This record gives sequence, C-alpha cells and structure tokens, in this order.
Amino acid sequence: MKKTAWILILLIPIQWLFLNRIKNHSDWVENYYSQKLYPLIFDSQRFFFKIFPISLGDLIYASIILSLIWSVILFIQKKIKFTTVLLYSLASLSIISGLFYINWGLNYHRIPLHQKLDYNLTYTEAELEKTLSRLITSSNLLHERLSNSDTIPINISYSKDEILKMVSSEFDFNLYDFKVKPFAKNSMWSTLLSYMGYAGYLNPFTLESQVNSKIPKLTYITTTAHEMAHQLGIASESEANFVAYYTISKHSDPFIRYAGAIFAVRYCYSELYKANPKAAKEQLSKLHPGIIKNFKQLSAFWNKYQNPLEPYFKKGYDSYLKANGQAKGIQSYNAMVAMVIAYSLKEQ
Repeated sequence: MKKTAWILILLIPIQWLFLNRIKNHSDWVENYYSQKLYPLIFDSQRFFFKIFPISLGDLIYASIILSLIWSVILFIQKKIKFTTVLLYSLASLSIISGLFYINWGLNYHRIPLHQKLDYNLTYTEAELEKTLSRLITSSNLLHERLSNSDTIPINISYSKDEILKMVSSEFDFNLYDFKVKPFAKNSMWSTLLSYMGYAGYLNPFTLESQVNSKIPKLTYITTTAHEMAHQLGIASESEANFVAYYTISKHSDPFIRYAGAIFAVRYCYSELYKANPKAAKEQLSKLHPGIIKNFKQLSAFWNKYQNPLEPYFKKGYDSYLKANGQAKGIQSYNAMVAMVIAYSLKEQ
C-alpha cells in the first residue's frame, strides 16, 4: 500500500510538468481533448449520474470531509503517525489532481471562446452605454409583458424543479459546436453554499451541475444556465456567464428571458458605474421601479447569509481560479460584459 502511495506522490511533479507544457498548446487541448475526448467523458457520466435524483457529487465531497476529520481524530489520539497521514494525504492529492484535469480541468487551457466566435473584447464607454441602454429597453418590455404595473417586481410561479427542466430543454448554444446535453440538480448543501456566498458549482469529478436551491428564482435561472455551460466544457467563468445570458435570452418563456435580461443589466451597469457613475445612474433611472425591486430582493437574500467566513471562502476560490489561468480571479465573472457587448454589436 505504501509503495502505491509513493508512486502516486512521484506522479505529482509529472502532472505539474505536463500542465505547464499543455498551457502553451491550446490548439491541441481544443481539438483533441475539449472537442473529442471530453464529450465522451461527459456523455458516459451523464448516462450514469443523471438517473439519480440526488447529487452523488455532494455525497462524495461529504465522504472526503468525513475521512479527513476521522484522520485528524486518529492522529490526535496518536493511533496513526504524522508521516503516515502526510504520505496518504499527498497520494490522495495526486489522485484528485489527476482526475480533476483528465475529467474536466484541461478545459481551462482550451482556445478562448471569444477567439472561436471572433469577438473583439475591447470596447469603448459609448459602446458599453449603448449596450446597457438596449438591455434596459428589453428588460422594461419584458417587465411590461409580465406585470400589470411598472412598480411591481416579477414573481415566478414555476417550481425550481420545473425551472431546471425548462432551462435544460432549450439549452442551445448554437454559436459553438457543442453536442452534449447538459443537466442540473439541486445541491444537498444549499444552506452551506448560501453562507459561503455561492449560487452553484460544477462537480468536476461527477460532472453534475449543482444549483443552490435557496437562492431567489431569478438568480436560480441564470445560475442553472451558468453551471450547464460549464458542463459543455466551458471552464472560464466569464464565458459561462455569457453562454448563460445567450441561451436564456433566446428561451421561449418570457420569465426565463426576463431573468437573462436583468442579469446582463446588472453586470453592464456595474462596469459602466466604474467608468462613469453619472452616466450609469442616468441609465439606471430608465429601469422600471419593479425591476429595481427585483434587484433589491436579490441583494436582501445574500445580505441575510453574510458571515465573517464568507470572504475567506471567496478568497480561496479566487486563488483557485488564478491557479487555473483566470488572471482576474473571482472578477472573471464581470468579464462577460465584453462578450455581451461584442455579441450586441454583431446583432445590430
């Protein structure tokens, strides 16, 4: 057993060297891994994991945490040596790292989506303001269709299980050559995710998209689409945000489209406010009061779960993203604005 553990530990530097080499060969990753091998991996796991109503990925994480706690207890009781704990911890790290990159993680090093779509990610303040104006107009029109008054926030009557099916049934990113069929589940640890400040995540080992069932339905819609985008092999958070906006903005249901429209409004407003607060406030004043109330509902939810540990969870995830080539870390989510603008300009 120890011999196997040592072999696994020796594989860690080999993995590191391979990853550093592969970072410079995004064409290879794109053509051979992301487009050929990964879809086969996803389809085989989808066939197995989709039939279970609960998240097996959540159960796997729980078992890992319990194993770690048990190891610490045994160490404290002096029933196992520190060297033994260290040996098997490093061996486990080698297995987890290898599975992560083989199963999904290599998608971090594929050709960026904006290059595949020939999108220019540089934009002017005028283009940002124009895009925001168009999104506000679309949001107001949808709000008028769904409400009797411009001062009333939109409430969605669909259950969250219904939303999962609705988003999945029309998830069609026809700007890109993907053939996999995404799916999502409610996370068993939704309350914990809320306190951590997370709306959802993709389990890279089971490829199950996990959605926080506690979040408001408008956010639930966009998060479901975002996590499904990750199942397509889109690792970048900004790209997943864009795919989420793109797919649900074309959905047949107006409630789903409304969620997508105001999702993009929030991000574009945030970016314009950084550049020109006055112009951003002028644009925001054009939004129906009912939409502003929807925004306040979303903020109220997250405020309810704020706690001293949340910044540390966010910092940890920020480091994870940077370690996997997303230089902006957690701010990568905001980078979707450039893609929304590029898409908007092409649609004109």
